Amino acid sequence: MSKNKAPSLALRLGWVSFLNDCSSEVLARVLPLYLTAFLGQTPAFVGIIEGAAESAAILLKGISGWLSDRAKSRKAFVFFGYALSVAGRAFYLFSSLAWVLGASRIFDRVGKGLRGAPRDAMIADAAKAGRAGRDFGITRFLDTLGAMAGMLLILSLGVGIGKGSHVDESVFRICVWIALPIGLSALALILFGVPGIKREATVDKRLAWHVPKEIRGFLAIAFLFALANSSDAFLVLKAREAGFGFREILGLFLVFNALAAGLAIPAGKLSDKFGRLPFLMTGWIIYAIAYAVMGLADGKLIFSVSLLGYGAFYGLTEGVEKALLADLLRPENRGTGYGAFQTAIGIAALLASPIMGVLITYAGSKVAFLITSGIAMLAALLLAVWKAAQNNQAS
Repeated sequence: MSKNKAPSLALRLGWVSFLNDCSSEVLARVLPLYLTAFLGQTPAFVGIIEGAAESAAILLKGISGWLSDRAKSRKAFVFFGYALSVAGRAFYLFSSLAWVLGASRIFDRVGKGLRGAPRDAMIADAAKAGRAGRDFGITRFLDTLGAMAGMLLILSLGVGIGKGSHVDESVFRICVWIALPIGLSALALILFGVPGIKREATVDKRLAWHVPKEIRGFLAIAFLFALANSSDAFLVLKAREAGFGFREILGLFLVFNALAAGLAIPAGKLSDKFGRLPFLMTGWIIYAIAYAVMGLADGKLIFSVSLLGYGAFYGLTEGVEKALLADLLRPENRGTGYGAFQTAIGIAALLASPIMGVLITYAGSKVAFLITSGIAMLAALLLAVWKAAQNNQAS
């Protein structure tokens, strides 16, 4: 594999992610409002659906990465993962029953489970030495830019005008019809525009799976943090509680994504120079503060400021986190390692979203967000301890 393909591969996969997120982001924001405001479901139901969606993807996250380590190319796993997600969105059109919509959401997330680890491993395989942060920053930037483009498209078409926070069936179906052709464009791009790069590293093909030992400590701490990182669907519900309407919520998340996108590439480049862990710890602490403020927020202004902090967290950490794994993992274990990481995060999400939904339903959003903030702050402190231990081993 030629190293000069690294920027091209990261950029091409980034544009695939741009189109896919443009397709999926608005539906992810609209669905919880449609389920609760129009179909009468509770936040607990939303939490169960989000948790089940992650649960359905958990096995694929680990297995697909492990299998991609044993394949000549990881591209097929990535393509079929995106294809499953687009198919899941298409099923939104066939019924307005809450359980059918929930099943479609689960199908969408299964696609993400299939493609996630092989896609990240592809980027890590192709990254030039010392530039993984930049490459993951590029893909994270375009991924987030796609989310912004999707919301801008919905806003520019006037979807939801006059509806306030109410999302009825017509609004939801319009959003689905807008999302589908964009998702199909992502499939065409990956099929014809992303090269199926052959892998040089060979591994044992026996049916044996394990978590690479070099990432086990980090995975344990990331798992704890992920218990605090429930679905963004709850942020949508919290925004509505703070008094925002449907289009205002889209505008909020547009600004949120702009900040996350703006920080992604600089954070990745700087982490190549100064190390990954300072950015991760800073991002996790910002997350903890943002969630605490959201829990205490009683108006639009405070909630809006806290959501900006949440956007900064994403920009500082998502690409850097994956670059850290690229640093720690050996080439022959990258698919397995990314799969183990995403499986751990998926298991935590399986617990996090239902717990958050139940807490909001029975204890109120203030208590739920403050508990989440405490867990995130504890994880940040443990990450600092792990960093110190790593430094001691290196010295």
